[in-house]
Formats: sequence, C-alpha cells, structure tokens
Amino acid sequence: AIHGVTSSPDGISGTAGLAVAGRLTEDPAVSVLVVEAGADDRDNPEVYDIYEFTAAYGGPLDWQYPADSGRVIDSGKTLGGSSSINGGMWTRGSMAQYDTWATLLEPSEADVGWNWGGMLPYMKKAEKFMPPTADQLAKGAMSDPAVHGSAGLVHAAFSHGMFGGPTQPAFLDAATNASGIVHCPDLSAGNPNCVTLVPISLNYDDNDRRSSAAEAYLTPVENIRKNWVTLTQHLVTKILWANTTLPLVASGIEFATYTNITNGTTRFTANARKEVIVAAGAIRTPALLQLSGIGDASILGPLNISTLIDLKTVGKNLQEQTNTVLAAGGNGYSVNGTGPNNAIAYPNLFQIFGNASDAKVAEIEASIGPWAASQAVHAHSAAALETIFRAQADIIIKEKAPMIEFYFVTGTGDLNEFGASGWQLLPFSRGTVQIVSTDPFEYPNVHVNYFNVSFDLDVQVAGLKLLRKIFKTPPLSDLSTGEIIPGSAVPDDGAGGTDADWQAYILQNFASVLHPLGTASMMRRELGGACGRCVPQSLRHSECPRC
Repeated sequence: AIHGVTSSPDGISGTAGLAVAGRLTEDPAVSVLVVEAGADDRDNPEVYDIYEFTAAYGGPLDWQYPADSGRVIDSGKTLGGSSSINGGMWTRGSMAQYDTWATLLEPSEADVGWNWGGMLPYMKKAEKFMPPTADQLAKGAMSDPAVHGSAGLVHAAFSHGMFGGPTQPAFLDAATNASGIVHCPDLSAGNPNCVTLVPISLNYDDNDRRSSAAEAYLTPVENIRKNWVTLTQHLVTKILWANTTLPLVASGIEFATYTNITNGTTRFTANARKEVIVAAGAIRTPALLQLSGIGDASILGPLNISTLIDLKTVGKNLQEQTNTVLAAGGNGYSVNGTGPNNAIAYPNLFQIFGNASDAKVAEIEASIGPWAASQAVHAHSAAALETIFRAQADIIIKEKAPMIEFYFVTGTGDLNEFGASGWQLLPFSRGTVQIVSTDPFEYPNVHVNYFNVSFDLDVQVAGLKLLRKIFKTPPLSDLSTGEIIPGSAVPDDGAGGTDADWQAYILQNFASVLHPLGTASMMRRELGGACGRCVPQSLRHSECPRC
C-alpha cells in the first residue's frame, strides 16, 4: 500500500478526473489520489503550445489505440488526458442533445438536471471566458456573454494570433451562400446549426498557453493543497473490491509503474476510504472494468477472470466519428495571423442533402428497426437500441441538430493552400471495446464498426459534396486556384461527383476523429446502462458496484 494517500475518492485520471479532483479537494477534509498513466508534460511545447496542435499525435504522449479498418484513435497519454493534446475548440452541442439525456434515464432521475437547463450553469461555472478584444471583433470574432462564465478555472478566449486574412471570413460567407446555413455569434449557446469563429481553450493572459484540465485544476493549487496527491507514469491495473456479493463496494485500486520503455511487474495498492472514481475515457474505462470482473461473462470466462457482475454492455455502444479532408490551392493572399484555425460550420441534414432531404428523412424513419437489429450485437438488445435510435432520429429530424462538422484550415505564408475536415457528428454505427488478455498493459480490441450502417457513409458523402460546393462558391472560390484534394481522385461531374467515387475515396482515406464515447453509458438498465460510472446514487442500479 502507499502510505498517506488513503483517500476519498481514490484512483482518478484523465481530463474529467482532474476536474473532479479539483472540486473535491476544495474541502480540506477530503484527500484525493490521482493516478495517471502518462507523464507530467505540462512544460512540453507539444502540450502547452496550442499552436502546435497535432504535434503530439503518433508520439509518446498519444495512446494510439489501433482500431478496425487499419485506423488509429489518438488519445492523450499525459497528465490532463486528451485536453492536453487536442485542438481546444470551445463549443457545445445542441440543447436537444442534452435534453434527450433525461429521456433515457429512469423517470425519477429525469428531472434532476440531466438536461440543457441543468447542465449550463455548471458548464459556465467551469469557464473563465474572455470576450473578444476590439482587434478580434474586427477580424470577425463574436460571442454571447449570457452563455459563458467568467470566474471558472478553464480559460477560453480568441487567440493573439487569430487570422485576419481573407480566408476565414470567406469560408463563413461561402458556407452561407452554398447551403443557407446562418451566421451565429456563438456555438456554445445551444443552437450550433450555424457557422462562426469559435474561441479556444487557451489562456490569453499567459501568451495563449493551452488551458488543459491539468493547467486549469492542478497547476494553481498543486503546491497548496496537501490533500491532493498526483502519481504519474503509473497505470491502474485493477479495481479492488471489499466484497464479492451485490452490491459490490470498491475498496481501492491496484496499479503498476508505466513508461513508454518499460512496464512494472510489481503491483502496488492504494486503499480508498470512500470511493474510487474511474475517469479513464471510452476505451480504458471498459477495459479496466472488465479486468476487474465487471463485464460480459462470455468474454471474461475464457480469460479466467472471475465475473463479479455479468454486465454485457460494458464496452458496447461504442460510437466514433469519421473525418475526410478537402483542400484547394490559394491564389496568393496574406493570411495575416498565426492561428490557430477556428472557423467552423455545423450544417444539419436538410442543408447537407438539399432536395434529397425528404427522401433521407423517410429512409431514417423506415430504417430505425433494421438498423437497430443490425447493430444489436454491439448493444444491450435490438429493442433497446431502437429506442435510442428513435431519440437520435428526433434530434436529427425534428430538432435539426447538426449532422456534420466542417473545420476550416486556412493557408500559411509558405504553403498557400486552404482546406477543411468534414466529419459526421451523429453516426448510427455501433462498436465494442473488449480486452483480449489479463495483461493490463495489452491494448484492448477496439472495433468501431465504421460505416456499418450505410447511412453514415451517405452522410459523409453528402457532406463532402457540400464542402466541395462551398469551396467553389464565392467569396471563397475567389481565393482559390482550384481543388487539389481529392481533386481528380473524385471527378466533379457537375453535381459534386458520383456517390460511388466519393464512397471509394472516403473508405480509403477517412480517419478517426478521436471522439469515442458510449462504452459505459449512463441510462436505464433495459437500454444498456453500464456500471462503469461514478455518479449520484440516484443513477446507480442496485447491482452496480459502488465505485
């Protein structure tokens, strides 16, 4: 055991874990141990310099989880988790998406704040937002002060180097001209079906330093709060239980040293006085639960893991987005800035499919049952997934939530090009995360099941056709010498290219967006709610472990 760190809770890591630890240790009577597999890289420019976004991908700060179709899911293996290496775009989802959470809970749980109205005050509480300066306003930055907080710990602002050249405003206007999508002042206001410039999680007063979970919650107090111990380069290998009968109660964690060179064979333990909080992300969380005896007995049994709770949905319901890039040559403009890029458009189904929208709506409504049946192996049941899909369809059709994101990338002075990533936001395909051995250092099998529901590929195709149209629409087209990616790989037939050509190109060139979710879901048990969560008692099922 590690002396002096018996804590409440005990065993927290990653982005959410640091936020929880920060809040809990505001009470000096509560002691917390944070265990992080990665190192403390806050002084690494690949972490603190948000202008170097993507520099950490593929390196030692990245888990690089192998997935199906030869793809890789990048994920932050460093203090602060993915908040330390991601793009830092500061946005929120649609009100309807938050409100739908409540419909998937027990009736007694639905009215306790699991909706937009209940979540917004806490999102604002976490935030220290800096409104745009006069110079940034002149470059097109806008905001809605009513939906932002000013006294939180996570900084959000527009950057010093914000682009002032013609490409970002031209993209915004071309998106509107090509699709009818409207300009809006703020993507955090709950209605993101629009196009705008977005703030970034950076500290404007500290030379645009990244505001990660580590920088926000740990850095200001690490030399002050003696009730918070952080242990880096150690991997939690198992949750320890005080009993083997229901309801299970976690008594602590087992862990070992972990570096990019060697892994420790010696196991250490830390005992929890109150709770263990698992905040290891959508891939590590189900793997840790399975290693600890919580999961599908048909998976755990052959690995000689004693099944404490036969919970088949742990690791199931995996959802991940897919990304494809378009690029065009520039005609010699000045970008007038250093970035980072922050122009985003969020079109809905009707803007993506245009005249074919009614047919696509009919297809969704007729296909929910068959789609659910086809994905049932990755869910609790076909019936459960049909309920979830109907809620998702309502968000798409009735609430007109965005279906795809266009993240615009402006040119640079020595590479006069611009481009955009297009990725679907609400896929129907479902996958699974599953351990393959009892070795906690061995990566689990990550089967995303990309495009298994063909409608997901239809969305990607239609989205890229729209993106091509935007690139060919003034005023953006006035800055272009023509498309270079995919260019001739997807010939333009006058209608944006054939579906067959786009499908072939996408399937060969798509990447994971690095937004996996859903593998330890909080929802009604009959819908597939899993135990891999540390939440208020009202959201725990009676047979779930008390983490």
